[in-house]
Amino acid sequence: MVQSPSTVVLGDVHLTRSVPRAVSEDLARLVDAYPGARIVCAGDLFDLSADLPRLPLPRAVEAVFEAHPAAKAAFGRHLARGGELWLVSGNHDAALALADFRDALVTALDPPAEARARLRTTPWFFREGDLHIEHGHLYDPDNAPAHPLVAGEASLGVHFVEQFIAPTGAYRYLNMNDETPLRLFLSAFSFYGPRAPYVIYRYFHAAIHAMLRSGRTYQRRAEGEAPLGAEEAARFIAELGIPPELVGTMLPLGARPTMSSLSRTFSRLYFDRVLSTLAMSAGLSAAALGQKRAGGAAFSIGALAMTLSWARGHNRYAGSVAEQLADGATRIADATGARLVVFGHTHREALTERYANTASFAFPRNAPGRPYLEIEQTYGMPRAVRRYLPMELKEARA
Repeated sequence: MVQSPSTVVLGDVHLTRSVPRAVSEDLARLVDAYPGARIVCAGDLFDLSADLPRLPLPRAVEAVFEAHPAAKAAFGRHLARGGELWLVSGNHDAALALADFRDALVTALDPPAEARARLRTTPWFFREGDLHIEHGHLYDPDNAPAHPLVAGEASLGVHFVEQFIAPTGAYRYLNMNDETPLRLFLSAFSFYGPRAPYVIYRYFHAAIHAMLRSGRTYQRRAEGEAPLGAEEAARFIAELGIPPELVGTMLPLGARPTMSSLSRTFSRLYFDRVLSTLAMSAGLSAAALGQKRAGGAAFSIGALAMTLSWARGHNRYAGSVAEQLADGATRIADATGARLVVFGHTHREALTERYANTASFAFPRNAPGRPYLEIEQTYGMPRAVRRYLPMELKEARA
């Protein structure tokens, strides 16, 4: 027996002031299409780290909804008419679960007093019986925090959003996080024209600072988050009614942050290829200036290092995030008994019996519409069904 879906899950809307209104208007249409349902945003509904990283939370929420009034109105109507709105924190809106953020949401949406309990937020995951929903960035080393309940030391991904994308406005790269630096540099000229040199400079500025913050420096700061993590875990258990043993089981399942290792950070940023290129360039320059032996040696060392780097693959990380999250979902299902694990984060669709990924509502790639999931209950067991919200032609061009 299949019941009508009462839960709809979407992810990675990435609402910012720069996102086209077509995205939030489509979001409003989706919410209005499911009156009375539980609408779950599986992380990164907002993108405050890219758009408004230094504004006070109330003002940041207000600014986003000023740019997207249709979404604000739809959320408010949904709550007022008996629907539920559940929001999961992602790596781009980790502040969502803070009390100040929830207060700002309530103020902005202004639901009736009796509806406010239907607006729920979580800093980590929601668990309803055999259904487990979280954003999924904990299983991506580049975006995993030191502790899932502490908005502390920035991950490599958040560092780049705050130090590279936010200052430059290079928002196109939000959907290109598994590309090589060379591809990003070349695309900068077609995306940003005369601003490309500044965009490339900010990339290297962020990359060098990431190296300086990685390794032991990162580890020392992360270790200091442990006491606060224990306090937040107790609060999380109490406020969301999560069994303590479930939290204890989940904590070790996340990925080790890339920033905790200097060598892994170096490799992830492709600095081996950067240095190889510099060595070859220096060798050619030295040879042109008459230092043929020294120039030849420098060029040969650089060429050898470049060859070894390419032997590991042109793009060493393409597709790896999707694989890491699929593995993380399997670990959760095996360790906790979840029958269905739902993530977002990858911006890529996935749909199996035990794991589903929402993909990105804002960046549907080559999908026939904006992707989302309906959660059906078949004989009491959760099952994800892929759906697409059609986009009108004028919206597709926006």
